[in-house]
Amino acid sequence: MSNGHDFDIANAVGSTFRADLNVCLGDIQSSNSGSSAPTTTVAYKIWADTANNLLKIRNSSNNGWLTLGDLTDATNLGLATKASPTFSGTVTSGGDIVMSGTGSLQLPTGTTAQRPTPATGDIRFNTTVTQFEGYNGSAWGEIAAGVPAGSVFSFATSTVPTGYLECNGAAVSRSTYASLFSSISTTWGVGDGSSTFNLPDLRGQFVRGWDNSAGVDSGRSFASSQSDQNKAHNHSITDPGHTHSWDRQDATDDSGYRPWPASNNDCNLFVAQTGSSTTGISIQNDGGTEVRVKNYALMYVIKF
Repeated sequence: MSNGHDFDIANAVGSTFRADLNVCLGDIQSSNSGSSAPTTTVAYKIWADTANNLLKIRNSSNNGWLTLGDLTDATNLGLATKASPTFSGTVTSGGDIVMSGTGSLQLPTGTTAQRPTPATGDIRFNTTVTQFEGYNGSAWGEIAAGVPAGSVFSFATSTVPTGYLECNGAAVSRSTYASLFSSISTTWGVGDGSSTFNLPDLRGQFVRGWDNSAGVDSGRSFASSQSDQNKAHNHSITDPGHTHSWDRQDATDDSGYRPWPASNNDCNLFVAQTGSSTTGISIQNDGGTEVRVKNYALMYVIKF
């Protein structure tokens, strides 16, 4: 095979004519295979480029080659087969892509570190944070979950559910948990100041609604902590058995002289008797080390 026949059989006799014809047929049989392009070309001529393992065809203007496919691909030559085609590059469609039947659309999957260089509208499944995500033109964000990042729930098991983190004050990656960082930023702690940020630490805590100008718990800033205390109050004491008595004495001067006669008509002076007594009442300490209501222990988790 010469890969150079002009496909023009010259006038000749005997073996010369047969040799020329065999070279022409050889090029046809092998699709003009060779490591260099055929020297004679026409529109739509087929060429098997053995240097690059590509099957090519001459364009309609006969001024260039178009690649039909890879000669090493046993599945297809870059063309979709009727059933189960496989593509290894970018597939571009100028129209709608319509799917029918009961199958599924399988999105590309990968870790946060494996995110491709994005274009607006890209979607994928992130295996690092176990969520579907899309690119909005400036950042990747979670899609299709229905629960906004930063939502806090009390969970009824001791195992953190998929898609959530325990509210334990830990410093976590700003890139790995980009959606959560975008939501709460450094409200609960700056982490290392560059690559991490802190989760709220709600272990052993009661959560109180932010006052936000309601006037019930005024003066509080969002996410601020509040220590325990008792409301100011009084204790009243009743002593029903404590009495004071008075004693009657005749009126005399300091020398014992009685200025009035001792008779039924004497003027008597009542003098208070002094003394001491105890109430028998004491107020004892009661309670523990904190103020609390009856409660159950659950785990607080936050959506990332």
